[in-house]
Amino acid sequence: MHPELRTTTRSTARSTALVVVLRIALVAVAAGAVVAALVVSHGGAGSTARRYVCPMHGEVSSPRPGDCPICGMALEPVDPAGPAGRAALPAAPSTGGDAIALTALRASPESATLLRFSVAQARRNVNPGEVFAPAIAGAGGAITARLYRDELATLADDERAEFVPAAAPAAPIAVRRDTVAPAVHATLADVEFRVEAGGAAPPAPGEIGWIKLAYRSRDMLVVRSSAIIQSADGPYVLVFSSQSGTVSRRKIEVGKDFMGMTAILAGVRDKEFVIMANAFSFDAERRLQAGP
Repeated sequence: MHPELRTTTRSTARSTALVVVLRIALVAVAAGAVVAALVVSHGGAGSTARRYVCPMHGEVSSPRPGDCPICGMALEPVDPAGPAGRAALPAAPSTGGDAIALTALRASPESATLLRFSVAQARRNVNPGEVFAPAIAGAGGAITARLYRDELATLADDERAEFVPAAAPAAPIAVRRDTVAPAVHATLADVEFRVEAGGAAPPAPGEIGWIKLAYRSRDMLVVRSSAIIQSADGPYVLVFSSQSGTVSRRKIEVGKDFMGMTAILAGVRDKEFVIMANAFSFDAERRLQAGP
């Protein structure tokens, strides 16, 4: 045989063998994928393992307990017998009409859809800056300032500040908080200050202006203002419990409202879950389903 023809024949044989090997490898890989798909579709050996999911975000799951990376809620065990592996939430008894089981709320398709996007944690917020409170001068150098109750909570007993007269804002007067107990109202408090001894002359009685508090970071617990529901008994919010699966009415004390957020003085703890949006709708359904 001619040498060139012999070389061509050997090259062709090698190429044919390589193609055969590659085809066998591809068939093996495809067969493995089919077997794996069958194992997954039929549950496989791990189908009985307990998994944990977020009660608000069903797409978040884990083989072990933990927190949801989206909303921070504790992951709850999946009920294997459930129709879609939904976390099993125990139904809690009604407490005087103030709580309703989440399972009952989910009877409403509208609530089931809205609740997922309406719950968020109450969180502490650090708000740096100065505080300007409206004030009016009285007799004997006394100056009464009206502050929000959350601002009052940050004052020292002998807090130093400045009275800024409306008629002469460029000439502030140094003042100090008086020992007189503040008159506390629903969300506000009247706090008395007096001109520092040896300082500027006291403003004339009836002169208006502002009390300017020192620049500092003020720590407060806040929720969205839209979460607060007003009633004859005072404001309240709806608190969601992932442990008992309930939505409960919680009476609160509020402070300053700023940029769509409201400071909470009492009634809600840090990182508790509150229905921040569509609160009125959830409250109406809660009352209807809880019954008289």
